[in-house]
Parts: sequence; C-alpha cells; structure tokens
Amino acid sequence: MRDFRIVVAAHGDLAGAFVATAELICGRLDDVHTVGLEPTDTPESFGERLTRAVGDPDGKVLILTDLAGGTPHNVALVVTRRLPKAVLISGVNLAVLLEAATSTDALDGESVERLVASGREALVNASQLLATRRP
Repeated sequence: MRDFRIVVAAHGDLAGAFVATAELICGRLDDVHTVGLEPTDTPESFGERLTRAVGDPDGKVLILTDLAGGTPHNVALVVTRRLPKAVLISGVNLAVLLEAATSTDALDGESVERLVASGREALVNASQLLATRRP
C-alpha cells in the first residue's frame, strides 16, 4: 500500500486525463488528486488549489507536473518549499504515474530516482527500433 498522496498538476485537462487513463489500466486510484491550470487562473489561485489538493502539509506527497518551467511546475516549486515531505517531479508521463500509483516503496531518494528512470525509459524512438528490425 502506497503511503503517500499523489497530486498531478498540469495545463488544462491534462492532469485529469492522465489519472482517468491510469484508472482505466489499474482501477480506482486512492489518494490521487488532480489540479488543472485554467485560462482564468492566476499563479496565486492555482497555488491555492494545489495547496488544497496536497492536503496535510506534514504528510508525504508526490507532485507530478507536466512541463518543467511551465506555470504548474513553477507554482508547485513555490508550494513544495513549505512542505517538508513533498517531492516534485516534472515531465510526467503515463509510465511515471502508473509506477507511482502502484508503488509500495517509501517516497525516498532511491524510489524517486526509479520513478524518473521509468519516465525516461518510456520514451523510445519506435521508428528507429522498427527500422533496425526491417530486413
């Protein structure tokens, strides 16, 4: 059983789509929350919603954002400064979310590195793989 909350923060409906797709594969995911940046949001309003999604400020939380340098990521950086047990990974993909959501590991440096590695490994140049297998 995972002992940390997951918050996916992204532009528009992307966070919700990631979680809905992960649930299609895994079934219901407990303690996984989403925050989507809307065109009407300010960094402050998005930060307030992100803080609410995080919940207990002393709890363990993994925040996954869509794009390093984007508003969800930048706001999450500010929010995580106030959260001693928060980990922020940017550049989320479905592989990272699935790995995190089904994890039984502690939210420590080693498990975070495994999550990042799973995201990198999910990116492949399939055309190149196909080309090397053609006669």
